[in-house]
Amino acid sequence: MKLFLLTLISLLCSIVAVGQDAIGLGVQGHSWDVFTRPDRSSPGATQVIFVDLLTGHATPVNTAGERFTLLDDAVLYFDVEAEQVKLVKPDGGIREHPFISKASADYRIDWTVSADRRQIAWAVSQRSSDLQLTTSILVADSAGSQIRQLLTYGPREGIRLLPVAFGADGNSLTVDVHADGAESASPYTRRSNLFLLDFSGDSVATRLLPGDDPCFCAVGFGKDVMLRLAPSSEANSTQVEIYDIDTGAARVIAPVARGDYNEAGNLLVSPDDSLAIYALTRSGGLTAPEQELRTVLVLADIVNARQRVVGSVLNDLARPIQWTEGNSAVIFTLAEQAGAWKLRLRDGQTTKVAEAAYLGLLNQGAGE
Repeated sequence: MKLFLLTLISLLCSIVAVGQDAIGLGVQGHSWDVFTRPDRSSPGATQVIFVDLLTGHATPVNTAGERFTLLDDAVLYFDVEAEQVKLVKPDGGIREHPFISKASADYRIDWTVSADRRQIAWAVSQRSSDLQLTTSILVADSAGSQIRQLLTYGPREGIRLLPVAFGADGNSLTVDVHADGAESASPYTRRSNLFLLDFSGDSVATRLLPGDDPCFCAVGFGKDVMLRLAPSSEANSTQVEIYDIDTGAARVIAPVARGDYNEAGNLLVSPDDSLAIYALTRSGGLTAPEQELRTVLVLADIVNARQRVVGSVLNDLARPIQWTEGNSAVIFTLAEQAGAWKLRLRDGQTTKVAEAAYLGLLNQGAGE
């Protein structure tokens, strides 16, 4: 069935809301589209905006937040002023998370949420006076009624663990052995030394994920596949490596010809594991003037092992965030421009669909 933009709601905050059918999600229970944008009245602050899909009413909430993550009925984030993990709800209420908190002795807390939002894993890292890091990884259901510690790692100088993604069955967790501060090495998130924690039984088992050669590169996960954006033998080029998570079977998609485009990341795999899309950027470095940035979005056909550039050149870093319209279009955001855009894959047509960055749909009651 052909999907289309159901609603285009003009709001006081100059937001154009993306209707639920535009991102392929139906409304069950009470639902809100959620957006974020910088708070112009308070430098460094971020506004979280909930748009009620039944009434069109918008509720903006000012936060000092980062790392906004959708849960079933709230948005999880880290409050940089309070140095605490918090929740913001569609009614505008803010409160501390009921079971994830940062103690004064903690250096950092990182988390990931399962695709169905029923589980959350988080890492609590502590740093000693001699810069040794020790990380504990925990997992729980969304209510916090089944908290389980999976692993404690360290002490290691400059190394901490990051939870990256849950397995499709919800009984495993991919973890990154992360060099503290490595995120400054690239405009896009890169991973290295990934391993899997299997907690399906009473004990926790670990195993390495597939990939013959070490790779400090962008990684994306589908239901049954892992993709890596790895350097190829051709100068300044990126190939897509496809791995079956269970068997380790590997295939490679040859790189697209794109000259000096040398940074690849923000890889998003389609829900059926048939396609992936990522950003490919030409950058003179993280300190280069904004006008030097050039980005294209690259569509990878996982089934037929081929890829192509789709759409026009963008003067910014791009992040695909949502497959829509039966995987025939993608919603994406730009790092330095407020809004969200829809890219139609068949012809590369791009349409702006929101004046604030789209975070996703809160669909309260969908999991009940």
